[in-house]
Amino acid sequence: MCGIAGFNWQDDDLVRRMTEGLSHRGPDFRGCYSTEQFSFGHARLSILDLSAAGHQPMLYSRSRGVSSLKFRTQYMSSADAAVTFNGEIYNFQEIKKELETLGYFFNTHSDTEILLASYLEWGEECVRKFNGMWAFCLFDKKKDRLFLSRDRMGQKPLYYHCQDGRFVFGSELKTLFTAGVEKNIDPMALNHYFLFKFTPPEKTVFVNIHKLSPGHNLVFDLQSKRVLSLYKYWSLSLESKIDDVGQATEGLASLLEKAVSRRLVADVPVGAFLSGGLDSSIVVGLMAKHTDRIKTFSVGFDRADYNESAWALKVSKHFGTHHCEIVFTADDVRKLIKELAYFYDDPFADISMIPTYLVSKVAKKHVSVALSGMGADELFGGYQRYRDFHRILALRSLPSVVKKVVLKLLMWRNADSSAKLNLLLQEKDNCFLYTKLFSHMFRNPGDATLQGLEPLDYKSFFEGSSSLAGMLMFDQNIYLPENGLLKEDRASMAFGLESRAPFMDWQVVQFANNLADHLKVSQRESKYILKKTFEGLLPREIVYRKKQGFGVPISHYFRGELKDFARDLLFDVPDHGFYDVSSVKSAWDEHLSCRRDYSPFLWSVMMFNLWYHEWCS
Repeated sequence: MCGIAGFNWQDDDLVRRMTEGLSHRGPDFRGCYSTEQFSFGHARLSILDLSAAGHQPMLYSRSRGVSSLKFRTQYMSSADAAVTFNGEIYNFQEIKKELETLGYFFNTHSDTEILLASYLEWGEECVRKFNGMWAFCLFDKKKDRLFLSRDRMGQKPLYYHCQDGRFVFGSELKTLFTAGVEKNIDPMALNHYFLFKFTPPEKTVFVNIHKLSPGHNLVFDLQSKRVLSLYKYWSLSLESKIDDVGQATEGLASLLEKAVSRRLVADVPVGAFLSGGLDSSIVVGLMAKHTDRIKTFSVGFDRADYNESAWALKVSKHFGTHHCEIVFTADDVRKLIKELAYFYDDPFADISMIPTYLVSKVAKKHVSVALSGMGADELFGGYQRYRDFHRILALRSLPSVVKKVVLKLLMWRNADSSAKLNLLLQEKDNCFLYTKLFSHMFRNPGDATLQGLEPLDYKSFFEGSSSLAGMLMFDQNIYLPENGLLKEDRASMAFGLESRAPFMDWQVVQFANNLADHLKVSQRESKYILKKTFEGLLPREIVYRKKQGFGVPISHYFRGELKDFARDLLFDVPDHGFYDVSSVKSAWDEHLSCRRDYSPFLWSVMMFNLWYHEWCS
């Protein structure tokens, strides 16, 4: 796990400065390599082959069968390819054996050398053979091209800018800023942020700075100085071929155990994030089949309803892990909030960024790799919004007189909820119904709409598929890479910690997407097949307890310990004109009076102000 940066001209000083800006991602070594055609930088977090042999950028020559390790210009004359690579190829040993039978030989124990040889043998198709997470830029000497690739699910980030013959790339936006790329805010992307709390796919908040999408390759020609191709090499699909419970449990158990086993391979200590929820508990339970020296980490907050430590401790005792848990307070949150805007350099406002950041900070004191349960909800239907969606569809089909009775009963309990439900019932387009549920738009003040989002083609996920399939495709293609995986990458890499997600193994993903809907969300259970498969591995109360989520008592903090702090970050800022201040003031007043919970909206405004101050003022 590392940070990468580079561009298509020679400038030793610039690439060095760009690489230094990624030192949090790779604290163990920083290497740079420049020629007249390109400059590569690499900040290394040593996980495999901790020796200098694993340093990057790495050069490789098939004829000599060696990687050049000292980054001297004369090596390029005999090298066929060079690479700067962030990530892990978990099946590199299997690929290595295949390459050795084809005449390749190797001088390191790193997966980077396997990546280079794989490209020389199979070209751009090599990425289809990889099981792992990656973002890399490779120089092909014969074709005089740069080849960039991002893993199937988008676990590792890769940003790029191409304009007027200049091509710049990096693991984080800040590297592109160092290279002088202009910061012109895109109103469309900003609108998306305020609705969904993250920027849209392929785009960033800045015009002319892009994300390489998950499962995509990009080829840049160094002679013509233009992008030759940008294409998808792997796609998510839902086929619902498997509807037998026995076949599903047997297949899922085997694939996920293999996925966990692959992610235990490292030359440094490996641990796990453990919330006490189903997903992380399954991962820890499967780890326990392979090692009896597991370190687990959890965080909680100083309110009982936001602290899962008792459940995490129960799982830890069940599997005999060495467990570390820390409870944080409002003052701890206050101290870290301003740090977040630096590490999340594209606007981001998922409140669970706080506990993810904190648990990563705790874990790094003990390990360099941590496994997580990330992605299980999006594969197996774990979120409450899936069930809410189906309830709304059921209500929508009832006679109008029955709907009126339901709304009146709900109004008797909560008038605000009744009004929201009434608006949702009027939405006839399933895509827009789901995105409204998803975006919490009814927690925003005023008449928030989804205007301007149609060009992103979210409707395509709901065409020709079941409603659950549409929701899962939206979450796997949009929410997971742009929110969940991004959140975990930034939080863990802020401390030089590698996070690995077994549920994101592409074979597990493919298998999950082949399961029939009823095996994921039944009438009574979400994630039905996941619970059924591993109910013998975990204590029953862990498997079937109510989902709690990775939350923060920010609503209470805004009304209490952090009220003055939050008010300053919301209102004592320059008027940049990107939102209606009066609407924010109205939301703040209503939140303080406890009439409505506007904390998600207020948090997104606060994080935008911090981000704007950090990167645009």
